[in-house]
Amino acid sequence: MKWIHREPVKGTKNDELRLGIASWDDGIGKSKSIKYTWFDKIGRAARGGEMPVEALHQALEFAIREGYIKRKSRGR
Repeated sequence: MKWIHREPVKGTKNDELRLGIASWDDGIGKSKSIKYTWFDKIGRAARGGEMPVEALHQALEFAIREGYIKRKSRGR
């Protein structure tokens, strides 16, 4: 992945969320992905944890449906 945006993961010391061009992109720059990034003992970003952004909505709905996370109320 060639990351374009990144931010620290809340509640962790060093992990990051990264958004950018997917590792499987064909050179056009249209395939986007999101990656949960953790670092190895010498500080290199670990491989894995990458998924197409188009699958993110389904992944969240799947986790909610199976009880892994709860949908947050909007507090109205």
